[in-house]
Amino acid sequence: MMRKLSKEETITNAKKYGLMPAKIRGKDVVQLIKNRDKKFEEISWEEFFKILAKKRLSVYISKNGYMKIMGDDIYE
Repeated sequence: MMRKLSKEETITNAKKYGLMPAKIRGKDVVQLIKNRDKKFEEISWEEFFKILAKKRLSVYISKNGYMKIMGDDIYE
């Protein structure tokens, strides 16, 4: 079972694992990435959460710390 994270929890966990918000260049597709890649452009947390809200997505975490972006309220 996965638990939906708040914005603050998302940022805290991302920093803990060395992740940063990014989107695929030229698209509205966001991810949390560990390494810089030409395919991605880093974005602010504000833009990251704005895109998630627009697409009705949220960040979830499993018991072992695995984070995943999925449809909002999928477990509620």
